[in-house]
Amino acid sequence: MKKRIPLRGAALLLVLALLPGLTACGQSAAEESSLPAASSGAPAEQTASDTDGEGESSLLSPEEIDPEPEEASVTDGEASSDMEGEGDVSLLTPEESETEPEDPDPDPETAYEYTLCFAGDVNLAEGQYTTAALDAYGVSGCVSETLRSYMTGADIMCLNNEFTFSTRGSPLSGKTYTYRANPSRVSVLESLGVDIAVLANNHIYDYGADALLDTLDTLDNAGIARIGAGQNLEEASAIYYAELENCTVAYIAASRVEWSGQTQPATSERPGTFYTAYDTDLLYQRVQEAGEQADFVVVYMHWGIEGTSNLEEYQTEVGAALVDAGADLVIGDHPHQLQGVHYYNDVPIFYSLGNYWFSRREEYTMLVNVTLKGDKNGVDEVTYQIVPAYQKASATVTWLENPDSQRAMYDYLEGLPGSNITVDDDGIMTES
Repeated sequence: MKKRIPLRGAALLLVLALLPGLTACGQSAAEESSLPAASSGAPAEQTASDTDGEGESSLLSPEEIDPEPEEASVTDGEASSDMEGEGDVSLLTPEESETEPEDPDPDPETAYEYTLCFAGDVNLAEGQYTTAALDAYGVSGCVSETLRSYMTGADIMCLNNEFTFSTRGSPLSGKTYTYRANPSRVSVLESLGVDIAVLANNHIYDYGADALLDTLDTLDNAGIARIGAGQNLEEASAIYYAELENCTVAYIAASRVEWSGQTQPATSERPGTFYTAYDTDLLYQRVQEAGEQADFVVVYMHWGIEGTSNLEEYQTEVGAALVDAGADLVIGDHPHQLQGVHYYNDVPIFYSLGNYWFSRREEYTMLVNVTLKGDKNGVDEVTYQIVPAYQKASATVTWLENPDSQRAMYDYLEGLPGSNITVDDDGIMTES
């Protein structure tokens, strides 16, 4: 994330730059008084399982407190001389120079407020329970109105596209679950407001290279950005920069699951996924690069073990390393159920968003709604909201309307292994 430049530090550097001139005007080198030294501080796999509500209404929007920032103050140095030529220079006191730098006032002309929305696993493959429900009830009968309003209302909507768009190819031999959707199903993603489809997963290569390439073309033709797979490694590992007015958000996706090795990793000469199970150097390099160019960096990881809320040791290690490399938000999936949320160095790591609309297994799910506030100088404030939902036996997903049901879901999320979060009754999440 880009950092705002504090005024106090800049003013102090200006005073120090003028000091030699001030001294020369009023004192000889031998007569200079000893000045206090100014100090400054830098601001600082596996196979897919068949995994899965209640009513709905409208979710309360939390009131956000936005206090007026204090104006930065600087003690200016003064120079004076008498007829004898003796001068006096006044600089910041040590106490003032060590004061924590304050951010400049937001620029009202470039101020913004944007919403990023995230969902977990979606499966629109032919012959699945989700598409049977889709054909019977339509999108509006499968994804509840409140959830759709969050998805379509976001400035950027991102989810895990865990299937391939194609009519070509054959299912990989020996793989239990293979998912392929008719390319016409891409209209479902469009109706849900999807802007970015994550392809770094263990089902995007279920029908081979031709089907993967068809998926890339289908999404491209629909105007939906894609991350985590491509025609070669350069494309699969590429950073997607979402350019909003006065704010750039970077997205990167990678996978490190598929014990059978059937989901082909991309190389310099062949299509596949951005696979990082054995080498994470390129992934961290991409994150560092994104951090230098973007105001906010999102990394979407396909990792962990299916069917459990327990975390693998590498998830916590890689998650922390991603933050150290410059990630401002880490989103995970693959376990097909929710996993904990852990803050590391003030950055939340959502280890798994679980199934969003994937099967008919009854289970909690959610949207993550992220609000960014800032101006041309960078992001000032980030708010995380959990939108509680439930995947039903009818292979549909609905918003949890009842406050008691919402509270039960928040409590469940807080209690998952690795979580160090608190979620209030409006779904606002903070570090506990």
